[in-house]
Amino acid sequence: MRVYLIAPIHASTRELLVSDKIINIDERYTIIAAAGITTVAAYFDDSFSIRLCDELIEDVDFDDPSEIICISMNVAQVARGLEIAKAFKAMGRTVILGGAHVSLAPQEFEGKADCIVVGEFEPVAEAFIADLKAAALKPRYDGQKSDMTNPKIPRWDLYPNHRAIWGVVQTSRGCPFECEFCDVIQYLGRVQRHKPTEAVLRELQNLYDLGYRQIHLSDDNFTVYRQRCRALLEALKGWNGHEGRAPVSFMTQMSMDIARDDGLLQLCNEAGVRDVFIGIETSNEEALKETKKRQNLKQDLVAQVEKITRAGLFVTSGMMVGFDNDHLDCFERQFNFGMALPVVMPRVTVLVAPIATPLYARMKRDGRLMSQDTGSFYAGSAHTTNIAPMNMTREQLTEGAQWLIRALMAPDNAIKRFERLAAILAPAPAHLRPKAKYDRNRMGGNASLALMGKAAKTAGGRRVIEAVAELARKRPEIAPDLTTLLASYLNTYVSLFVQASPGPNLRPAFMKAPEAASFALSDGPQV
Repeated sequence: MRVYLIAPIHASTRELLVSDKIINIDERYTIIAAAGITTVAAYFDDSFSIRLCDELIEDVDFDDPSEIICISMNVAQVARGLEIAKAFKAMGRTVILGGAHVSLAPQEFEGKADCIVVGEFEPVAEAFIADLKAAALKPRYDGQKSDMTNPKIPRWDLYPNHRAIWGVVQTSRGCPFECEFCDVIQYLGRVQRHKPTEAVLRELQNLYDLGYRQIHLSDDNFTVYRQRCRALLEALKGWNGHEGRAPVSFMTQMSMDIARDDGLLQLCNEAGVRDVFIGIETSNEEALKETKKRQNLKQDLVAQVEKITRAGLFVTSGMMVGFDNDHLDCFERQFNFGMALPVVMPRVTVLVAPIATPLYARMKRDGRLMSQDTGSFYAGSAHTTNIAPMNMTREQLTEGAQWLIRALMAPDNAIKRFERLAAILAPAPAHLRPKAKYDRNRMGGNASLALMGKAAKTAGGRRVIEAVAELARKRPEIAPDLTTLLASYLNTYVSLFVQASPGPNLRPAFMKAPEAASFALSDGPQV
């Protein structure tokens, strides 16, 4: 029996907006490999012929002869996923839908496929596959929470790894915090479950053998359970860069409370954890209280990020606008906040209410939910919210967010943050610094070079490249980190200032203070 497992393209990529999903060059590369379809594929036995498709890097093959079409979707992938499902159903194929958004809103997908899988796949995999073989597929399978104690190694051997930069190992599921806008805890729960350390190491070695030297530890909050985190980091420390292995750079997600644990910060550095995403969100304490982002309250966020950076972890920050406690001055305030942080890559989104979240329920109760159209809204999609903001219009929120992104990512402003980071970032241990470009760029090295060449054709791109090269000359011990950040920045720069076609002046009319920020549009006049 033939099975075609598909991860649809993300809406933001289709719209050619700022994306951390793809490399913005003519060839197709994904930044982070699609772990969902490789994980599901591992549960099919040898009686199945499995084919994978990550639509970020290859087109869906509608001529594929597979009898079974499985589509895994989060909210950003729903619109495209349903297009694919409709096309294959019209051909008479058996179509199965699953993934995060199907699990959060199963009622939206009933009748759109032959079968939906709600919840986590592992607990129902055996019954699901037995029913497939017996031609007795049920219309719905409800998976509970997997205990993650006996995971199978994802089928990365079926994935086009030469088109991905970062490999993925999921080490836990769930997060104990209760941020009002977060749908992860609605899907995966607030009781975090952990994959055994030996299983993590097996998956790491598998990705290493496939050529990956950058690996994403896919956790919703990597450091929240200190004892477990220390044990895993000790194992990573013993594995990384030893027994003839080239060094691997890890990326993961954690919360701001990591800054209070000096020992854990040091252990992250010793294990090779370099790039960390933290949902900083906003400097507005009332907005943090409103959305129950309690872990960021009552502390100097700039000082805490500086502390994390001095320990050898460079931060990618989540920043958000559109809270009920935000007014029209929030965009300029967030710009100043972003420029004060030693963060090269801020990720700006607008507040949206994902389905099944407490924020969604509150907005619906208050009559402020603008649309329930499947897949229409998610954080980052055209920076359009699905709620009625309290102190501005939806259009003003979109305009302000787009201005904020371009202001923060303008070349001269980015150079200032590169300089700030380079002044304080602690290096990785000597044995975890790549000895050759091959070590770092084995996956997607040509893509990085092509991206740099594309950016260098513009004055702004050249300024940033030259500035970072000078910083790397002065601090060669952090040159690999600066190179990683430069590639990430240039990817966004190309999307914003090379591929996009902005109007002559993106500064919203409601921003009256021209001195708040200035930046060049495609190296043209200052606005």
